[in-house]
Amino acid sequence: MRSARLISALALLGVLFAIACVPPPFPEDKLPVYEERPVYGNFNADFQSVWDASLQVMSDRYPVSRVDRETGVISTEWVHGTSDYIYNTFAGTRIPEKIRFRVLMEIRNRSGRVEVRLLIHEQVEKDIISANLEFTGAIYEWLDVPSSTRKERQILEDVLDILEGRVMSTGPSYYLD
Repeated sequence: MRSARLISALALLGVLFAIACVPPPFPEDKLPVYEERPVYGNFNADFQSVWDASLQVMSDRYPVSRVDRETGVISTEWVHGTSDYIYNTFAGTRIPEKIRFRVLMEIRNRSGRVEVRLLIHEQVEKDIISANLEFTGAIYEWLDVPSSTRKERQILEDVLDILEGRVMSTGPSYYLD
């Protein structure tokens, strides 16, 4: 009877020790699920003024790849930078993850106002081991994550600054892929 209790206690202790030694999940396991998060701005100005201000903001900040006034579309190349909300922790220090993103801006006339729709397609770079991915010939892969919408809101603020005659604020610098 006493040996059965001892064996039960040791087994319970072994289970508790195994649970206590499980390493915490990688930060990659907590990546947010991708979803489109468009941000809209409505301006009481004519289309041409909003178009000019938007084109100025976009071309000053990012490498523009497409400009089509007829359809009201401005888009960018891939822009590299660091995340404003996804971090990797190393020795107690939070390090922003490496990202790339593209900006799509659509400008439309809507009932006497001009609507600007911004959508950022953002990706974070992860190695296949820590992200638990299958090897496809590359050690690193780009994974889709939702935008925090911080960049989109700043672009709209800069467009508004130009329309209201204020000096445009300078944003973070990025480099082209």
